Amino acid sequence: MSSRFLRKLLAFILTMSAFSVVSQVPALGVNKSQVQQACASSQAQYDIYDAARAEFEQSAMAYEQTLNEIASVEYKRERLAKIVANRQSEIGDVQRRIDEQAIELYMQGGMLDAGVMFGVGSLDQLITATEFLQSSTEGELGSLDDMLALRADLTRFEGDLVALDAQLREIEAQRLEIMNQRTASAAAERAAWDKLSGQCRSLRLKYEQEQAAARARAAARRSSGSAGVGSIPGFRCPFPGSSFIDSWGFPRSGGRTHKGTDMFGPYGAPLLAASNGTVYLSGGGLGGKSVWVIADNGYAYYYAHLSSFNLKSGTRVSTGAVVGFNGDTGNARGGAPHLHFEIHPGGRGAPAVNPYPTVSAACR
Repeated sequence: MSSRFLRKLLAFILTMSAFSVVSQVPALGVNKSQVQQACASSQAQYDIYDAARAEFEQSAMAYEQTLNEIASVEYKRERLAKIVANRQSEIGDVQRRIDEQAIELYMQGGMLDAGVMFGVGSLDQLITATEFLQSSTEGELGSLDDMLALRADLTRFEGDLVALDAQLREIEAQRLEIMNQRTASAAAERAAWDKLSGQCRSLRLKYEQEQAAARARAAARRSSGSAGVGSIPGFRCPFPGSSFIDSWGFPRSGGRTHKGTDMFGPYGAPLLAASNGTVYLSGGGLGGKSVWVIADNGYAYYYAHLSSFNLKSGTRVSTGAVVGFNGDTGNARGGAPHLHFEIHPGGRGAPAVNPYPTVSAACR
């Protein structure tokens, strides 16, 4: 990665309050030393897991930064492309005006004879033709000045477009590299986790859940939002084996913020109903192929970016039933396959809350 990108990534990480270092989170039921003691019997594997987890979080944060950079550059490019199109249209208008003035000058018997007017190979030649310049009125010379100014603008803006396209290609290459790093570190994390002792996994999981809940509460206090609901009775992990971070509130394109947890895993992996309820399907918008599970307990769970569905809309489901398969539809196209998962305690249409504490408690 370039040093410029690493500097931006560092600044991005420092602004993400959800990722405050562990020492900044108040001590809860389980502290880090207790986890280390419980994992002493599998210390080597625990160190591998800890490093893989840290690498996954770092690469996930870097991926978030690339998405933000891409969105920013694409926005600039879209605006610049409109300016270029407007300049091209204005040049066309001025060119027609100059053509009309040249024809009028010829018809009035001006110094521009037919041989000069129709013999030039381009508008540039016409503009610089001595006869036309000598015969032009002040208004006609103004048209020539307008043309030259517009062409200078167009050349500059087209150069800016080329530079933005090059920047997009650079960021896209970084995105693909980081995506591969994140996939590899997630696989290493899962493999190391499976080799830890039962006591080590139990205490480490409780520690991570408590830290996640504390960060969510702190973020909610700062933003006057919701901290999430923590453990939900009967809740089933929607994407077993996935890797994720607490990305609630992270910036998104168009001034939006992230209102869910992105759970990364293999393309086509099964996604499960988090609770008993009824399934409703959707096929468009930012979420692409998406599913709502309207649970019997009044909660609504939203699944986005699926590759395909497993059930028809309106189907009753039991907890753990396969509702669809992991993918990259909607605005995730071209990115790493993942499930964007939301929790709406008040039902569909009610505000979402941070799902991270809940999925963190359920998805091991």
